[in-house]
Amino acid sequence: MLIDKNNIFIDPAINNRQELFELFNKNLFKKGFVKKGFYKALIEREKAYPTGLNTGNIKIALPHTAPDMIIKEGISIATVKNPVLFGEMDDPDSIIGVNIIFLLLIKDSKAKFYHNLLNKIKNSDILHKIYESDNSQALCLLLIKLLNT
Repeated sequence: MLIDKNNIFIDPAINNRQELFELFNKNLFKKGFVKKGFYKALIEREKAYPTGLNTGNIKIALPHTAPDMIIKEGISIATVKNPVLFGEMDDPDSIIGVNIIFLLLIKDSKAKFYHNLLNKIKNSDILHKIYESDNSQALCLLLIKLLNT
């Protein structure tokens, strides 16, 4: 799973989930990670299947699309000081403010990767390290080390 510092956004100038998804889409489309229509697919999937997770003080979201929208697998991450609203995965009627967004770019069924990521990041110490990071290169190295151990 490709983790690239250029796909990590630390406190980007966005006001809501749509602007965040636009940022992800513009960056990933330009770099050949996703197909045209990715943004719309991401919005629709999130509407149908919310991805926010209440992981304590620092809440996360794991948005993704159907595999047919992905050209190159990877992950794009944004950490935001002002929480972005997401529907909660376990309770779609509940809205939570999310501080870390892990956009998953998965082509095939990667349930193993998804569960490995969840198991590693649900630790509050790890989430705090990710959230407090102010350098995309350092955050990239932290995530590579985390996911490869």
